[in-house]
Amino acid sequence: MSLGSGDSVKSPLLRLLALLFAFSLVAAACADDSDDDGAADEAPAATAADDGDDMADDDMADDSGDMADDDTADDSGDDMADDSGDGMADDDSDDMAAIDRTGEVIKVGYVNNEGAAFSLPEFRTGGEVAIQFINDNGGINGAMIETEVCLSDGTPESAINCANQLIEADVVFAYMGIEVGSEAAINLWVEAGIPYISSHAWGVTEQNSPGSVIMHSPAGAYAVGPAKTFADLGIDHIAVILEDTPSGNAFMDETSNPIMGYHGIEWEGILVDPAAPDWTAAIAAAQAAGVDGVWGQLSEPGCIGMVGAAAASGYDKPVFAGSCSFYIPILGAAAIGTYTQSDVFFPSTAEFAPPEIQAQIAEYVDLMTAAGYEDHIEGFAVAPYTAWRAMEIILERIEGPMTAEAVLHAFKNAGETPGWFGPNHRCGEAPWPAETSACKSEIAVWQIAERDDGTIGRVLVGDGFIDAFAFSGF
Repeated sequence: MSLGSGDSVKSPLLRLLALLFAFSLVAAACADDSDDDGAADEAPAATAADDGDDMADDDMADDSGDMADDDTADDSGDDMADDSGDGMADDDSDDMAAIDRTGEVIKVGYVNNEGAAFSLPEFRTGGEVAIQFINDNGGINGAMIETEVCLSDGTPESAINCANQLIEADVVFAYMGIEVGSEAAINLWVEAGIPYISSHAWGVTEQNSPGSVIMHSPAGAYAVGPAKTFADLGIDHIAVILEDTPSGNAFMDETSNPIMGYHGIEWEGILVDPAAPDWTAAIAAAQAAGVDGVWGQLSEPGCIGMVGAAAASGYDKPVFAGSCSFYIPILGAAAIGTYTQSDVFFPSTAEFAPPEIQAQIAEYVDLMTAAGYEDHIEGFAVAPYTAWRAMEIILERIEGPMTAEAVLHAFKNAGETPGWFGPNHRCGEAPWPAETSACKSEIAVWQIAERDDGTIGRVLVGDGFIDAFAFSGF
């Protein structure tokens, strides 16, 4: 997919839809992408640093106004001097040039869910491309990144197996492309003293674990987008449709409920069976409740089913489709008028980004295309790619030996550092205090419309990215 092509329908998306429904994927708040292009099912591609390892990346970052530029220096002005002997280099370019790791190898554990029933290779391929680019352009001050890859099927047992395997391999830190079984394994990483880094929190514990770093916006930010949108529209009574899972119910009760209360919104919960959802019945229940809007906190197939049912029933009130994206090309005109959200710019929304972000996106599109992952460009590959490009900046600041302790210290004391495809990171500053591992708290809301070029796609709502915490009531 090239820049400016919009969210056009492609046959891999249709094949993916069939797979999504067949496997009943229920990863709420996760948007999916095609793994039907052939490359996704092959063994991970080799990198410059490793003949057999593949890599993924992460970071869906965004911001409202203080977008990072394309260079690897810290432009925030908060130079980090190495006055304490903690191994952190300052931000001065002369000092950075003095750090020479030529000949070193940084061994990183890379975990990704790629199994028979739950497979998201995009969280690997985006990182693979980013790490290859970093290595091809001098690595981390001369050191090459080498990945030890472990593919997990998303079960707790598989997550534990990957953790044990990579801890035994003595990796410096672990990067999770996506690991929905992480809750079973996070304490193994922490007890081993190995930093756990990802774009998003895939379990509860890593949201606040002292050994974890979450590069993207926290789960709570994704409740602010719908709540603020409905409040801005003057709506105070909505239905929340969600798949009946423990994590989904906990999210609504513990996070979304107080946020909606802060915005003066009452809500009616409508649960659907994730294994056999009846979306027509769910929309009918919302209509019967007399609500003035619907928010679906759903997986990608759930959003497709909910928005499709709403359109078929003639429901004409605002519908917010969580953080989903695949329903747009699948449903086309039926998606017009709905809302969605993200914490980064995507290639199809590059026109709304500042010039420096547009340049970064164009580079990403070129790299992904050259690597043979063109069908992954618009999806979740953005998350690991942007995460790794931002992580590169923080890793380059480490002055002493590249140990697990030095890596964790670098991230936990990074301060404000340039983001990628979006706002700056604030790792260690807890921009969302209830999820201290998160490095940012921005979110943007989009409405689906027919754009000036005739395509159907996302149009930015309001002034762009907002600091979601400021509108949370917490």
